[in-house]
Amino acid sequence: MEGIGSGSQAGPSTGGGGQSLGEFFREVNAIQEMIRNIKENMSGIEALHKRMVTVTDDESSRMSRQLDLLISETSRIAGQISNKLAVMEQNNKTLTTGQDQTQMRLTQHATLAKSFIDTMTNYLRMQKENEKKYKERIVRQFRIVKPDVTQQEIDQLLSEESGQIFTSQVLSKTQSEQSRSILTEVQDRQRDILRIEKSINEINKMFGEVKALVLGDDIKAKKISDTTDVIQDNTNQIEQDTTPTIKIAGKIKKVNGT
Repeated sequence: MEGIGSGSQAGPSTGGGGQSLGEFFREVNAIQEMIRNIKENMSGIEALHKRMVTVTDDESSRMSRQLDLLISETSRIAGQISNKLAVMEQNNKTLTTGQDQTQMRLTQHATLAKSFIDTMTNYLRMQKENEKKYKERIVRQFRIVKPDVTQQEIDQLLSEESGQIFTSQVLSKTQSEQSRSILTEVQDRQRDILRIEKSINEINKMFGEVKALVLGDDIKAKKISDTTDVIQDNTNQIEQDTTPTIKIAGKIKKVNGT
């Protein structure tokens, strides 16, 4: 890898902001590993979501804590990746290497950013799907307690601001043990929804910045590629134009015995 760009004046070990090529690829590997960690967390989060709706209250509480940890860790890792990509982008702005290495770094950065965006898009899709399932379950459970529930009450039940307050009010007026158990589960699912919505908001805040980095890299890489093509075309033309001169010079040398 470090041989890339070795023909440039800056040498194979120099880079943006004084970052060597070895340091650059260590960051690349670190980001790739973090993206893999997020994918592993996604599998764990999805498994917990599926199990939480079928377990006892005690197990549900334990899984809820596990879910909190996984979601928090995923948001933390995503934030670290976003910061690393931003630093890498800043380093790329001050590249002192040749065109080949410059384009390689820009392309590598854009590839990482796109991989991150794809991963987090899948994560958001998964979280939104689970949020939808929780809301559907809340409505089904609530209809058992209150079969004549109105659409206005459903909207209030699913509201981020007033959902838990509304459920608490209904719970306080409920005498049946079964109904109280159902409403307690509804409150648990409401907390799950709030947790999901919080994680979705956190990830969405990162997306704008990362997408801007990708767009910037694509534009810069395209400019470098276009410039390289022009240079290559000019070089080919120069070679064609100078070929007859080289042949004539060779003949003159032979005539002169040199």
